[in-house]
Amino acid sequence: MKYVKYCFCGLFIFIICFFFFTTINNNENVSTLEKRTLQTFPNFSFQSVLDGTYMEDLTTAFSDQLEFRNYLVKGYYLFQFQRYNGDVVIGYNNELYASYQRVGDIDKTKEQVKKSVELINDVASDIDAKFIFLSIPRKDAVEKDNLPNSYISSSYIYEESINVIKENLNSNITLIDAYEIFNADKKLNNNRYYYLQDHHITPKGAEVLYKNIIDTINDKRVKFYDLSNYDIGKTIINGSFNNQIGQSVKSVPEDLYIIPKFDINYVRYEEEKKSNLKVYAEANTYENAYMKGDHGYTVIDTNRNQLPNILYVGSSFTNILEALSIPSFNKMVSIDYRHNKSGNSINYYVEKYDIDYVVFVPSQSNDAFSSSMIKTHLGL
Repeated sequence: MKYVKYCFCGLFIFIICFFFFTTINNNENVSTLEKRTLQTFPNFSFQSVLDGTYMEDLTTAFSDQLEFRNYLVKGYYLFQFQRYNGDVVIGYNNELYASYQRVGDIDKTKEQVKKSVELINDVASDIDAKFIFLSIPRKDAVEKDNLPNSYISSSYIYEESINVIKENLNSNITLIDAYEIFNADKKLNNNRYYYLQDHHITPKGAEVLYKNIIDTINDKRVKFYDLSNYDIGKTIINGSFNNQIGQSVKSVPEDLYIIPKFDINYVRYEEEKKSNLKVYAEANTYENAYMKGDHGYTVIDTNRNQLPNILYVGSSFTNILEALSIPSFNKMVSIDYRHNKSGNSINYYVEKYDIDYVVFVPSQSNDAFSSSMIKTHLGL
């Protein structure tokens, strides 16, 4: 019996050491499976230890970089009797979702959100432009009809977090809550706001958010162009979730791309160089339909100096909003700090392009209020 105990303890110590040493050697920046940025192991500094960010980033890094993570999570969901493939959950009617958001301590999560709000307040206070914080929830918080029975929607986590945002956001920052907007609009129109097999928002979802941005700006120079001004293309979408599982789930045609019915002249720049990349395109992926994917530093100049200039800061959620905004503004500037490694601040671009309105959209497909991604998209 004594030898059995020794063997058990030895095996346990071996497993712990194996996962520790194999994990700390991992440092992947991007998950091709999840299509998101991963937290890498942070550099040590006394300041980061004192303000708590070091331990927070270190904990997230161990989770993101864990050896065999995808296999372990898949096993967990199979145990929960969900139809699970990698980090994708298959719901009713073949609708796909990200793995459900797990929070061990909601109070700790809310404290992290509060710290993120403080960073947003600090950055916005130095910017001489109207600062709009557009918060977009995970798909499963809104599109609940086809969730599997054992799936836990992230709506509770979102509601708790957005309340912290509302309580702590500076009065000079305007909050647009997409969760509130989608739920209110759904009662009237019963629209879909996210694609069946993709985490991005649909043209109808983007239209209601774009309308709220225009209403918030409340600038007489800015005209709102609704979807009646576009030809809307319907197709079977090569969705980001379905792509992660080899397009193994059948889908149905959905509204995807939009093509303007009107003429709009513009010059596009990528990294300050003229670009022939299309803004609107017939495609079967969200990426190709809007702005031709994510780019670190985009400028669309329509050469109409009588109109104001707008800057979007965030991830791929902004792409369709950027496309919708171009007819309404003189310049549309977009910054994605996942790809923009210039070191230039948001305020740098505000001053460089005489920006009137900043729309900050740090939401991710797996977490609407990721503290690490909020910090990234603040250019910090």
